[in-house]
Amino acid sequence: MTYSSELSKQECLRRLQAHTGRGPGLWNRWAEGTISAKVRGNRFRLFAWGPMNVQNSFAPLFYGRLDEASDGTHIRGRFRMHPVVQALLVLWFGGLVAMAALLVLLPASSWGSRVAPPAFSVLGPVVMILLGYGVVRLGRWFARGQVESIRAFLVRELTAHACNEGSPNPALQATAAPPSC
Repeated sequence: MTYSSELSKQECLRRLQAHTGRGPGLWNRWAEGTISAKVRGNRFRLFAWGPMNVQNSFAPLFYGRLDEASDGTHIRGRFRMHPVVQALLVLWFGGLVAMAALLVLLPASSWGSRVAPPAFSVLGPVVMILLGYGVVRLGRWFARGQVESIRAFLVRELTAHACNEGSPNPALQATAAPPSC
């Protein structure tokens, strides 16, 4: 996803820095829809706070980079979950798939009792996979609207407009790209 802003890179960084206040503590949470930023050099991460009573590790974050351009600044980035959450999900689902595969594929002689576990025992890992999928979907449901809040923040605070190059939406491809993209 690429945005273009007529502001200079330094002005964009200054405006992002204005949203890097200390994260809310246990008692002083930010209001729903508030955007917080973490800036390191020309890279940044944006997070839209959701409902105050929901801690959501599956909420999308916008990871972006500011690049100077002749006509202002290009903002390149994408929405994704935090890398630690992604790693934990890979471990969770990978471990469950490996467990189910071992239960199905190991011969009976590899089990101490010389009796293979019943095929019904594979149901445990399958149920845990479905529950994990359900928790991720529930987290995404709680995060509905946060992507739009971040996009609105980019338009409002950085006076950015979306570039439509490489857009999967044919209707957007049919329109002319803004000249600064």
